[in-house]
Amino acid sequence: MARAQANPGISWRELTPQPLILLTGSEDYLASRAFEFLRQQAAARDDIEVTRLDASKYEPGELLLATSSSLFSSANLVEVHEMAQMNEYFLKDALAYLKDQAPENVLIMHYSGGTRGKKLIDAIKTAGALIVNCQPVKKDAEKVDFVQAEFKAAKRRITNDAVKALVAAVGNSLAELGSSCSQLIQDTTGTIDQELVDRYYGGRVEATAFKVADAAISGNAQAALRTLRHSLGTGTDPIPIVATLAMKVRQLAKVLGVNEPAAALASQLGMAPWQVQQAQQQARGWKRSDLALCIEEIANTDRMVKGGSRSPGYALEHAIMFIAAKAPNR
Repeated sequence: MARAQANPGISWRELTPQPLILLTGSEDYLASRAFEFLRQQAAARDDIEVTRLDASKYEPGELLLATSSSLFSSANLVEVHEMAQMNEYFLKDALAYLKDQAPENVLIMHYSGGTRGKKLIDAIKTAGALIVNCQPVKKDAEKVDFVQAEFKAAKRRITNDAVKALVAAVGNSLAELGSSCSQLIQDTTGTIDQELVDRYYGGRVEATAFKVADAAISGNAQAALRTLRHSLGTGTDPIPIVATLAMKVRQLAKVLGVNEPAAALASQLGMAPWQVQQAQQQARGWKRSDLALCIEEIANTDRMVKGGSRSPGYALEHAIMFIAAKAPNR
């Protein structure tokens, strides 16, 4: 059961028109891509009519009308949104439709979750609906897969370093990540490398934070401070930089002294394989006692940048110099 919830269906990229399609999960961006994907396929035919229904504002009979043939169409693509807030009218009409479906139609519905209408959701699954995974994408490894799939679909090449840089820079929102992929695909030619990604998105807070953290834990205090001062000088909040420092140092502590392959460790540590591999490389030469001291320093710095100091920037600079000084000489 747990596995079914973790992977509730196919990717929207694998969609083909089916009489019943259920999008499950609260990631609206993935659901919107699924809806748009089917609309594009429907647009290739002249005899399909597209109707959008809102299950939360549904009026009795709308589904029957939308799924009925007309003089202008022999089939219908019916989109149903807001199923998590469906009203009783929609619940009743949808249950009735499942008992007498029109196989020439495509009924695609998005259910973001919750307990509302569970009877209908169970009936849709029992009726053999194609289930499409629209669960939130949270892990960096999943975001990396998403980016690679975007460029593969566009028949464009992007280097592994560029993928990682893009996820680090704009990976908080899947919609923003998808938009960034689209921008790079449309605005550039040839292979997309890390330098190109940095040119477009290197100024983002997330990207800057990772550059500061990587320089500090490698012992390059000068580069870390230079990047930090430039970032703070342009108005960047120090809090996400401290958070990234903490994450990177904790990752070093997790992999230090562990000789298992990155792929095997990834699932245990909740990290992407490339993150494990990078952390293993960066952890070489570090002492566990020094990492513990760095974690304490970062915790103190976190308190100071959140109101415990009149000069958050100075506190962060001190932490960076502390970490860089503890880094092993390579």
